[in-house]
Amino acid sequence: MLKNQNFKYLWFGRLSSNAGDSIYYIVLSWYILQTTNSSFWVGILNFAIFIPNIFSFLFGHFIDSHDNKKTLIFCELGQLIAISILACTVYFEATNPLLTCIIVFFAALFGMNTYTIQDTMMPKIVPKKDLTRAQSYMSFAYNGTEYFFNAITGFLINIMSTFSLLLVNCITFIISIGSFSRIKMEKEAVVSEKDSSFKENIFKGFSLILKERAILCIAVGGSIANFLFGGLNVYIVLIADAQNSPVILGLMTASMAVGALIGSTLGATFILKVLPHGKALVLCTLLFGVGIVICATVVSSVLVTVIFGIANIFLGVTHVLQKPYFQVLLPKEDLGKVFSALFSVSVGTLPIGALFFGAIAGNLNAFWFLILFGVIYIAIALLYMFNKKVFHFELSEE
Repeated sequence: MLKNQNFKYLWFGRLSSNAGDSIYYIVLSWYILQTTNSSFWVGILNFAIFIPNIFSFLFGHFIDSHDNKKTLIFCELGQLIAISILACTVYFEATNPLLTCIIVFFAALFGMNTYTIQDTMMPKIVPKKDLTRAQSYMSFAYNGTEYFFNAITGFLINIMSTFSLLLVNCITFIISIGSFSRIKMEKEAVVSEKDSSFKENIFKGFSLILKERAILCIAVGGSIANFLFGGLNVYIVLIADAQNSPVILGLMTASMAVGALIGSTLGATFILKVLPHGKALVLCTLLFGVGIVICATVVSSVLVTVIFGIANIFLGVTHVLQKPYFQVLLPKEDLGKVFSALFSVSVGTLPIGALFFGAIAGNLNAFWFLILFGVIYIAIALLYMFNKKVFHFELSEE
């Protein structure tokens, strides 16, 4: 895949940018908890990071009607400026939890569209027959580096200051801007606003999702799952805090990193040789849910870490398998609208989950949260299985 120069620059830019996202996320989560001593503020931080995704659908038509490369670079530049401001407030000790969350919110406003733009660009620079393989690489950049750098940062917090780590974060965004700027794409046709009303363009992504039942099924499953992942983001930090060490946070996220990396690369390649696309998605979703339930019942922290990592192999596979449904079943010219709407209804539930579980964490311990997480994920697998178009989906060789 990396012989495709445009894809190589898109992939490397995403790799660098996502490393930056991961660094500031884990640093600020720990920083907020240590300065406030409150799980509620951890929930507020997660809320600030993910709430902009709810409004992602507003930008779908803009993405479809403007140069994707320029828009992507603009979004990266916005994140760079916001994190630079945050680093300055930390250095001059002029920050507080509320100000931190406000700046992070503005960084997330720019960052929320980067995934949508990249997913929209993929079918334009990658042949249809290579989409699943390309998505495997992008899943590594999306998820593998996120967990991997979360894990590394958990250790680096012990030896580096918050300011230093935010400075490293800024460098990663500069690198990503340089990589994205080297992408060469044919001039895209501009979609005229006169063709349809502004309101129709804004909500067209939702309309397309509702019309295609397979897409709707995956969107609903993603919304439910991300609500729970919002809670997981809170509980992982609380578990580490209970041990009074960010190293525990590093170990837990490291197990997620290894699992996601194996799943999104070797795991996806292997399972697609054994099972059709749709059946593989159902099986891996089911096995991830079962793995989380098993984690809840194990006492040994070492064994929990191992099982958690194994479960995330299956999660990594699902990340690779989901995007081709959208890229194949829907028109290329509307992918910006669809992915923006998808982010609004699926990723947008992350902040709600973070806020909800951050508020009730004192009354719901980690055991019951993991049981709830696993059982609901098993239900999502059944939802996919009973949708024939999802279950029997295969990627043609066109």
